[in-house]
Amino acid sequence: MKKALLPLLIASLIPAAAFADVTVYGRANVALQYADKNVGDQQYSELVSNASRIGLKGSEVINDDLKVIYQFEYETKVDDGNNSNNQTFAQRNIYLGLQGTGGTVMGGMFDTPLKVSQEKVDLFNDYVGDLKNVLEGEIRAKNIVQYSTPAWGDVTVNLAYVNTEKDVPNADDGYSASIAYSTKALYLAVAADTNSKRASDGTLSAVDTDILRAVARFNIGPVVLGALWENYDNGVIDEDGYLVSAQWNITDAWALKLQTAQSDMIQLDGQSTSVGVDYKMSKTAKLYGYYTVVEDKRLNATTLLVDDAARTDDKYFAVGVELNF
Repeated sequence: MKKALLPLLIASLIPAAAFADVTVYGRANVALQYADKNVGDQQYSELVSNASRIGLKGSEVINDDLKVIYQFEYETKVDDGNNSNNQTFAQRNIYLGLQGTGGTVMGGMFDTPLKVSQEKVDLFNDYVGDLKNVLEGEIRAKNIVQYSTPAWGDVTVNLAYVNTEKDVPNADDGYSASIAYSTKALYLAVAADTNSKRASDGTLSAVDTDILRAVARFNIGPVVLGALWENYDNGVIDEDGYLVSAQWNITDAWALKLQTAQSDMIQLDGQSTSVGVDYKMSKTAKLYGYYTVVEDKRLNATTLLVDDAARTDDKYFAVGVELNF
């Protein structure tokens, strides 16, 4: 199903030869979620669209050693149809590049090497238990140019430059890099990031931000273990954080998942703990459920003491369906 739909529609107006290698893909993910929030004593149910998306990607062969590659991916809200600013679609990873025997160069708006280095250790990615709610560095940068080496055995290096597109004081450009060793049984990566978020957002700040991340994933029979350590330094705070995860593939269809993450980077004593279960109905469709607890301590702006009334102790329970196409 990945080769039809949009290419056929467009090809009805333009010669099909122009779309020799194009793929339409996407993900529809909808869950009914119950939220129990400490602040304001709120309890309610909601329908959530967990980063549902549709995309188009492909390539144009120039010669035996070179091709042009592209991707246009957009998030859409299946639950109510609105993204930010009431838009039906919001830009995700979009790029145009060249790929050859010497590696890949691409430019656009897409995830930094540091963000990509998490691989699949975040078992609750795109859900309320996503590591981005606890750890810094989950950046989809604008105006980014990246070079990726060809694989040297199982090792790949990625180097990225984020352009502020400004010539004013304190508008420093950003950089992100990673080196990763990847096999089916083992994944290891180290990544570093400097000012990528600030450069991408165009924030005029004199504060430099540096992130160092190390990631590991081990497959031991039916069990997959993941770990991520990170240091975040913005000149004001210098904090460490971590994530650990475990997935037990009970059968080909059933899997149990457990994950916890903790840091002071985003909120004081921020922590997210999730447990979940997946049931694969087919290669592309699954049912799932999860229970997530998000905690942190909030400071009173006047006393600078922990304000128990504003302490987050939020609980979420959800069941949902995901279809990849």
